Amino acid sequence: MDKSYIGLSSRYPRLFALGVALIVFLGLWALDNNERELAIQKQKVDIIEKLVVLRTKLGTGMTSNISAARVLAVTFATKPDLSDQEFKVLAAEVASANPSIRNLVLVKGTVASYVYPYKGNEKILGVDYRQLPKQWPVYQRMIEEHTIQIAGPLTLVQGGVGLVVRIPVYQHENRDEFLGSIAMVVNYDQLMEQAGIAQVQNEINLAIRGRDAKGSKGEVFLGEANLFTGDAVRQSIILPGGSWELAALPHGGWQGTTRLSRFIEVFGLIVCLMAWMLSYQSTIKRRQRELNAEELRESEALLRLRNEALSATSQGVMIAARDGHINYVNEAACHLSGYDEHALYEKKLGDLFTPAVATMLAQDNQEQKPLTLEYSRKADNGQLSWLELLLTPVYDQKNVLQQYVALLRDITDKKLADKELEIAAMAFETEEGILITDANLVILRVNKAFTRITGYEASEAVGQGTRLLQSGRHDESFYSQMWEEIRRNHHWQGELWNRRKNGEIYSERLVISAVLDEDGKVSNYVGSFNDITEHKVSEEKIHQLAFFDPLTGLPNRRLLLDRLARALSLSRRHQRYGAILMIDLDNFKTLNDTQGHNMGDLLLTQIGKRIHACVRADDTVSRTGGDEFVVLLEGLHEDLQYAAGLAENVAEKIRITLSQTINLGHIDYESSGSIGITMFGAEAVGIDELLRRADMAMYQAKALGKNSVRFFDPSMQAALEFRTAMETDLRHALMHRQFVLHYQLQVSALGDPIGAEVLLRWHHPARGLVSPLDFIPLAEETGLILPIGLWVLETACKQIAIWADDPVKSGMQLAVNVSARQFRHPGFVDDVKRILHETGTNPVLLKLELTESVVLEDVAIVIEKMHAIKKLGVGFSMDDFGTGYSSLSYLQRLPLTQLKIDRSFVHNLPDDVNNANIVRTIISLGASLDLNVIAEGVETEQQREFLLQAGCQAYQGYLFCKPIPIDEFDRFISARHALQKADSPKVEIQVS
Repeated sequence: MDKSYIGLSSRYPRLFALGVALIVFLGLWALDNNERELAIQKQKVDIIEKLVVLRTKLGTGMTSNISAARVLAVTFATKPDLSDQEFKVLAAEVASANPSIRNLVLVKGTVASYVYPYKGNEKILGVDYRQLPKQWPVYQRMIEEHTIQIAGPLTLVQGGVGLVVRIPVYQHENRDEFLGSIAMVVNYDQLMEQAGIAQVQNEINLAIRGRDAKGSKGEVFLGEANLFTGDAVRQSIILPGGSWELAALPHGGWQGTTRLSRFIEVFGLIVCLMAWMLSYQSTIKRRQRELNAEELRESEALLRLRNEALSATSQGVMIAARDGHINYVNEAACHLSGYDEHALYEKKLGDLFTPAVATMLAQDNQEQKPLTLEYSRKADNGQLSWLELLLTPVYDQKNVLQQYVALLRDITDKKLADKELEIAAMAFETEEGILITDANLVILRVNKAFTRITGYEASEAVGQGTRLLQSGRHDESFYSQMWEEIRRNHHWQGELWNRRKNGEIYSERLVISAVLDEDGKVSNYVGSFNDITEHKVSEEKIHQLAFFDPLTGLPNRRLLLDRLARALSLSRRHQRYGAILMIDLDNFKTLNDTQGHNMGDLLLTQIGKRIHACVRADDTVSRTGGDEFVVLLEGLHEDLQYAAGLAENVAEKIRITLSQTINLGHIDYESSGSIGITMFGAEAVGIDELLRRADMAMYQAKALGKNSVRFFDPSMQAALEFRTAMETDLRHALMHRQFVLHYQLQVSALGDPIGAEVLLRWHHPARGLVSPLDFIPLAEETGLILPIGLWVLETACKQIAIWADDPVKSGMQLAVNVSARQFRHPGFVDDVKRILHETGTNPVLLKLELTESVVLEDVAIVIEKMHAIKKLGVGFSMDDFGTGYSSLSYLQRLPLTQLKIDRSFVHNLPDDVNNANIVRTIISLGASLDLNVIAEGVETEQQREFLLQAGCQAYQGYLFCKPIPIDEFDRFISARHALQKADSPKVEIQVS
């Protein structure tokens, strides 16, 4: 050793010892300062984890509620005339799926029009937001910015505190036309409760600002505002239309003091003192070695003993004899045990600690091991503290027990930290999947929800890159845009597709936040996500129900109108013509009524597939209701005639396809359809007008005999207007007694009057006498035939009753035509009974004429009704026989009394051989079935002579009498009777 160094330490022992102690102190100070910084950094990480969980819960809660309310907004946009009942049904579904939603309001313009639920929210209805000074600025901003706005937390009109979310709604076809909004009140207290805000506030000092979703510019609505001016940890919650900002500090601020720092402080003080003492004593010993050798050895032995005791602990020290009696304590031991120094000297270790200590002291002669235990003690101020006791037996060189050294350490902070770690772990294990990565996207930590959603255990995921979860559905540009936003805003949220461990693709709503270090560089990424696959499926189902026909899967009327609006715009822009095909199935009601609705549904499904196979992939096939389909053909050609030709080709292809036999299980059905076509392009025609034109063309195709194609003709418009006016006049005709009955004579083979057929006529005040061919079909279609038919039947019965007192006409039978719709009416039989009873008519003199079309539909029901009427004494005549498709099996079952040969067969007799054969067959058929036969439309003697020779015994036609009013008919019969009575058969009476 350098002699100058020894000399210096000998001359200045205190200065040298102080220098050594200072060096040791500086080293321990640096170590203590580093430990404090690490403790604060750990607290910040814990705070960040809590804020991430809280932000995820609050953001997900609000986003989930807003997503649910968007369903109402979409419905309102596509259907502005949404009724209160429809709103309540949709709102009930949304509210039941999202319990934190307090109520939902549909605002038309600025006035609250509908509310759900009504109870407890009555005050909302009729409220005009312009009269609410606190809410109107937010509402006005929503209209101006076209964005979702969040107001609040604020006090609500109906009471309580809530968050008011407003979703602006614009006209579906015109985004500039503001319709109103969907207002949703989220229960603020329930939202906070679901997020666990109370528990978080117990753990940390928390504040939230951003009232009305204004972020850092908004007011503080939770906690203390001064948190945002200090060194608190901050996190942002991105919401639709704005954000909230979180700030948090530990209760009491950042605590840098730890067990290790305290140990370093105490230990450093002791070590510095020891270093100074050792340095000083070493110097003194060298100077006094020869004089104090024995005293120095005793001092070294005592110092070694005390050094061993002090080095074993960082806190309180107690030394006790073999019997446990305490003979040394330090100040820290007094503080931790709660006793002063004199009181401890009077006690034994067994008196202070648990029975385990007394048991150890009792084993005096046995080899003992150190004892470690933890216990709690309540201080005088009532505060609970935790202590750790390390009791170590000390043996001499002969392995004889000499004494005990008890070391006490305050572990209260450790217990609290363990509890906080336990709570943090519980918070980390939320229902949302959470993963934490480093700056290179290597996974560092995941929670149990991550494993549940992805299928990857923590051991499988940790250490892997996030590409482990990629599904392959998103291209590189998607991820580039996502990470660009994260680099710019340190935050990203959205929906994406990922892949589970088993290979299954699922949809998730993901929030990624970047964690920055003190230098502003990214140190970690925190991702939280929810599996929204079921939500996606639900959205798809809602979309399917809103825009597609549930039976055929084809677009419904709502989607058709949307696509038609787009097609009209593109057609005008590109100067290309398109076409609308309106298709209506022929005789579909007959299939439905005879075979049941299930068979009808099966037919509609197959028809939809057949039509869809006839058009291009870009064309639209829609089922708009019942048996009606609409085909939208877009961008056919620049030339109208050429485009019309293409449309006709498609329509004809569809018509031929529909005409082919369709197998419906146990039957092969012969189908057909009537198709109307209208073109669109350069002419500025609205959607409703185009559909109306196609509908008119379709009905024109039906009028031409069905199973045909017809283009819209402007003359149809005039016909439609005439029909509309005719329908209006027809409704007034019965009320104003404009209908009259004309009577056409029916005679026997001998020329004697046997009855008459009553024929309806309409004396229109402006048009004059209107033909039945012009108004009877319209009456059938509109249902007016029911009251008109009853009037005809009642008038005819009254006439029979009047004739009952006339010996000339009392035996004449009146034939009344009954329409198919009137006969099928459920109350028709009762109507006949009532009229016969009220008029006192002899039922035998009443004959009802039915066409073949009436009896061929629902045969069983028709036969049942005919028998019921036949029991009353009323007879039946089959009108226009031979023009339909009657079968012998049906004729044998029908309670008929007469067959009427249609005038079309009589017209060319006897020259037309085919008609002559048909007439002979009908007469023979009537004879074989014991039915009398009458021929109508007899106009010449040659026709009557032929019919007489063929066996027909009754006639009706202009040869005998044309249809005339009742007064004229009565005079005609009376004059005829007078002539017959005068035996003047050669005199013919002409009736003008």
